[in-house]
Amino acid sequence: MEEQELSLKDYIGVIKKRKKIILLVFLMAVVGSAVLSFVLPPVYQVKSTIKIGQIVDLSTFEKVPIESAVATSEFLQGSQVLGDAIRDLKLPFSLKELRKRISAQPVRQEEDLAEIRIEMTQPRQALNVANYLVDRLKGRHQQIKQSHENKKEILARYDEHIVSIDRQLGEIKQSESAILVTYDKQIEGIDRQLATIEANRKEIIAEYNAAIEGIDEQLPQIENDIAKAKEEMKKMMEESQPPSEAEARLLVGYMQDVKGKEERYDILLRQSREAQTKKTELLASNQAQHNALMDALREAQTRKTELLRNEEQDYDVLMKEKREVEIEKITLQRIESEKMYITEVVVPPREPEEPIRPRKLLNIVVAAVISLVVALALAFSLESFAGTKQDGD
Repeated sequence: MEEQELSLKDYIGVIKKRKKIILLVFLMAVVGSAVLSFVLPPVYQVKSTIKIGQIVDLSTFEKVPIESAVATSEFLQGSQVLGDAIRDLKLPFSLKELRKRISAQPVRQEEDLAEIRIEMTQPRQALNVANYLVDRLKGRHQQIKQSHENKKEILARYDEHIVSIDRQLGEIKQSESAILVTYDKQIEGIDRQLATIEANRKEIIAEYNAAIEGIDEQLPQIENDIAKAKEEMKKMMEESQPPSEAEARLLVGYMQDVKGKEERYDILLRQSREAQTKKTELLASNQAQHNALMDALREAQTRKTELLRNEEQDYDVLMKEKREVEIEKITLQRIESEKMYITEVVVPPREPEEPIRPRKLLNIVVAAVISLVVALALAFSLESFAGTKQDGD
């Protein structure tokens, strides 16, 4: 801890001892920077952003840039244009000097935007150069449009495209009608089958209900007859005297009758159960057919709806395209083609009020910081040299 305090005291002592040198270097740098900042001529910057126009591609009706932003930038910095600017504007620069003062480049990799920057000591001169370059570029692009676009040819191609779209729209309507007819017939056939199945179901229910009802009507009578025969047999069996031959034959007859009626009763019960089972099976089969037809009906209706929706979407897309082409055609009929999608100035050049260089305050602050660091380094270097010399002595 003591070593750190001593070291700090040593540093402070060196600064106090060499303060004249430190102040001298600091003041010289600050004053020199200030003088230089006020002596240097001010530099003004003019900026302008240009949106490159478009040409109509007759083969696809797509709009493509007249030229790329890179080609535009190269044109604006070309020797021909800059030489003409020096001559026409009577600029006091050589071609090399003027090229250093002009920058043209694409804006953030955009295909149709280019930016011009002109830096000169006179703001009005920079503005005149910017306006000259913008006018030359617009004139160049207008010539390119005139050589590549023909109003009559574009209008003819628009008419052909509209006729083609109308033909496609008619085909879509015909296809839509055919789809409706096809699926309507299919749905109608399924509805007929469903009606037939429903009628069969009613017939099955009526038929088997009648059979079951007829069996159910016989069962109580047979059951009653069996009960009576058994009652008679019971009475005859309960009599103490042995039955006569006639009574024995009668008893045997009762027994046979009871047996026959019981067999008949069992047969009718079995027939009733079989009728119920067949009725259930037929109704289940009928219901399965009904469900299958309902699935087919829903599928047909779904496909019909989807196809019609797709047809409507295609129709809407073509109608939108047709409206766009008609608007383009009407616009072209009203004005000349070279005035459509022309090159425009998005950010027009303006005469600057303040220079971008020199930045006086910034220059002074930077010079002060650097000079202070250099002065301290010089002071410690001198102190170190003096200490080494004393050790040598």
